[in-house]
Amino acid sequence: MKTVLFSLCLLVLLGATALGQTDNYGLPPGGQVIEVQPIQSTKHPHRALMLWMLNPLKIPRDNPDDIYTCPEYTRGSHYSGPTRVSLIDSQAKKIINTIKIQDPLEGNDTFDIPYRIENGHYYHVEGVPQGKEGKPTIMWLKDYNGDGHAWEFALFEAIACMGLPTTLIGYSEAQDRVIQYPVALTVITGKQKSTRIALWVDYLFSQRPESPGFWKYAIDYRGRAGSLDAYEVRYRPEEEKFYGQLTSQGDDK
Repeated sequence: MKTVLFSLCLLVLLGATALGQTDNYGLPPGGQVIEVQPIQSTKHPHRALMLWMLNPLKIPRDNPDDIYTCPEYTRGSHYSGPTRVSLIDSQAKKIINTIKIQDPLEGNDTFDIPYRIENGHYYHVEGVPQGKEGKPTIMWLKDYNGDGHAWEFALFEAIACMGLPTTLIGYSEAQDRVIQYPVALTVITGKQKSTRIALWVDYLFSQRPESPGFWKYAIDYRGRAGSLDAYEVRYRPEEEKFYGQLTSQGDDK
């Protein structure tokens, strides 16, 4: 029995070591694999999503016993640096395509990925009580867009105690690529209307949808000299794209 258990442990260890061998996937020098999650596609077998970073800085919290500040709800103790998500062929050990995760505020080629964070906020933390810290699963795959496949995960960036840019990343079986889902957002402020393509939308993927692929929610910034922001967003599977409307209303409306 001990021999069997030892063999199983050895296989798991070897598998984990192989997963961390960046040269198997052709990553550049300094590329560090953070996480790999398999994709169950019958059309394209042996697919997985790989989250990796380039020469990341490891930034622990100043004092682990301190109460979290609002930005730490999405950061905790974290890696910081250029962040990538790749679709890989896990059998051939090669990368199919890669996307950059850019800072939602400045558009810089850097992002923060927590390696230890409190359970109960935005990232899934397995095996610890709510309010305690543990290792998060960043690519916690779910069916966010309502297409019947649990192939997407969200990233979050708490700016302060209000403001939460969110983005959705997932596997497109039709394209056989990893994609960052765009949102064609029509913004209405008083009599002004504009349209933009957004990769990050405030609070969107932290909200529970009204129905599969449809969100309707409001964020009230008026107590902070802002506006009441009402969103309606819907996914169009034929385009692999979201369409939405943001109506901003100030205190005087």
